[in-house]
Amino acid sequence: MDWHRVLLLWCAACAGWALVGYGRSLAGVTRAQRAVRVWGRIASVRTPAHGDPGTAGIPVVIAFPDPATGREHTLPYTAEGGLQLNTVWVGREVAVLHPPGQPQRFQVTYDLADGRHGRAWPHFAVFLLYAGLVTELALRHGYPWALLCAGGPLTVLMVFVLRNEVSLARREAARLAGAVSVPGRVVAVQETTHEDGESEWTSHNPVLTFTTREGTLVTARPQPALADPARAYGRVVTVHYAPGHPEVFTLDLAASRRSRVRSVVFVIVSLSLCAATTVAGAVMV
Repeated sequence: MDWHRVLLLWCAACAGWALVGYGRSLAGVTRAQRAVRVWGRIASVRTPAHGDPGTAGIPVVIAFPDPATGREHTLPYTAEGGLQLNTVWVGREVAVLHPPGQPQRFQVTYDLADGRHGRAWPHFAVFLLYAGLVTELALRHGYPWALLCAGGPLTVLMVFVLRNEVSLARREAARLAGAVSVPGRVVAVQETTHEDGESEWTSHNPVLTFTTREGTLVTARPQPALADPARAYGRVVTVHYAPGHPEVFTLDLAASRRSRVRSVVFVIVSLSLCAATTVAGAVMV
């Protein structure tokens, strides 16, 4: 098999895919650009029953307006195949998007601006194109070129990831610095059965409720989960949450700090490995 010809066809296909995607984005006809994007709110929350599967997050009903008619839609949301809502309360604002004229197919996203240009797939095509070019270069001139060409962009990417991770850690730390402590109770433990073709196991996701000092009843799935989650049903816990931001909460302030440090350290180690790969490739070329 002529691998060079295969890689050439691969690169041509990826380049064509990217060009079509970017062209559709510039023309404003991608699915993401045509989607209706509005702010909605959680109208009601249904606490999962003990033993329910945990694949759909916490079931809620979301109300959002129709910009074309002014009518308000009130529809259930269970996050099947979409973004899970793991910390909810009545009145919480959420970003909603749906195909034009099909509000029943709505999805929830982190922010109204997320993916609004519809360039995710073209970007992915460019990544595949670059991977093909690096492979071709390595086959023709040796693996040091692969180390250099793969490590360089990954190093740059990890710099941005580190900056974002540090920013998130600082923001969470600042919010939890003035954390308020209130009692909470585990009201259900969701159970999900997993299979990998050879074995089967069950994961447990505790669901707890707590009331903020402002009187807001919050239903949430703590991350990371409680110790011994299978036996957590009915357990009373202490919840530390950020005033004004009950979605930022923890059951262990010290563990939360350690988790933030571990996340930053992991990114730093990854950045170091990428930089070392780049230097090694440059030295051997």
